[in-house]
Amino acid sequence: TKKKNIVKMGGAYHGWSDQLAYGIRVPGSKWTQAHGVPLRIFKQTQEFFPNDLNSLEHVLRRNQLHGGTAAVFIEPVGPESGTRPLDKDFNKGVEKLCRKYGALLVFDEVVTAFRIGLAGAQGYFGVSPDLTIFGKVVAGGYPGAGGVGGKREYMKYLTAGLGSSGEKIHKALIGGTMAATPISCVAGYYTLEEIEKTNACQYAGQMGDRITAGLQDIIKKYDLPFVAFNQGSICHLETVGTMHFSINWKKPWTIPNVLKETSIRKSEMEHMGAAYMAEGLVTLAGSRLYTSAAYTPELIDEALTRFDKVFSQVEAIEIPASK
Repeated sequence: TKKKNIVKMGGAYHGWSDQLAYGIRVPGSKWTQAHGVPLRIFKQTQEFFPNDLNSLEHVLRRNQLHGGTAAVFIEPVGPESGTRPLDKDFNKGVEKLCRKYGALLVFDEVVTAFRIGLAGAQGYFGVSPDLTIFGKVVAGGYPGAGGVGGKREYMKYLTAGLGSSGEKIHKALIGGTMAATPISCVAGYYTLEEIEKTNACQYAGQMGDRITAGLQDIIKKYDLPFVAFNQGSICHLETVGTMHFSINWKKPWTIPNVLKETSIRKSEMEHMGAAYMAEGLVTLAGSRLYTSAAYTPELIDEALTRFDKVFSQVEAIEIPASK
């Protein structure tokens, strides 16, 4: 694109690429969660507030004076797999702004691709990103951590050899020991075939609905200040609300308390995760669960019985007020 800046949605995690380790977990956190990464790495990285098109346009407009925006990265269901859910029309708004300011739209579908549906989140929301990042499913569980797909005009910079016209193209730096491993490519192909054949996305979503409804019942049973919700087979169990904080740099005096509060809550979230693990429940950081087509109603109900055992032992604690 010959443009300089990268813009991402605040709170989103796109792997541990140095340049994208910015504004992770807590919107507005900028570099504060990226310990060990030199600050100069973030010179051309910015974030915008989730679900806020005005915030995105403000950044895009400002970047026009500083080399333009090369790309906008988003998780289409919201940061951290939808921990902060987005309005249904938000993605179309982002697409429109990217076209207006000449930025590439990059969808991080590591979680959502072939989970929300065979067409991924982009199919569900009716959006056509320029590039899409895929997760391990594209290799069918075989070595090969993920993949990138997109429009031919941009993918040509990642492919080997000459362009279709015979022109010499300057390629982007890309590589990997297991990149394009044939057995992984074949495994991915047949995995996607099986997903389509068995209607796995819909079934996994039904199991997600079942476990979420069950968690909501248990939360109500014990009158706990927790929240359970889902986007199909992506299930969220919020017990501490760590990722629902944000940092406002226009009020710098509030930042230390926000960082302290999120640190305390993150620790408690990890304790909850350990409690689940003790009952044989494997979660992501104690706050997320993912169902698949391998689950059955009986397995979901067994998991809910174990969650009930954990929740029955939850006691209120007093947290000293921040000074």
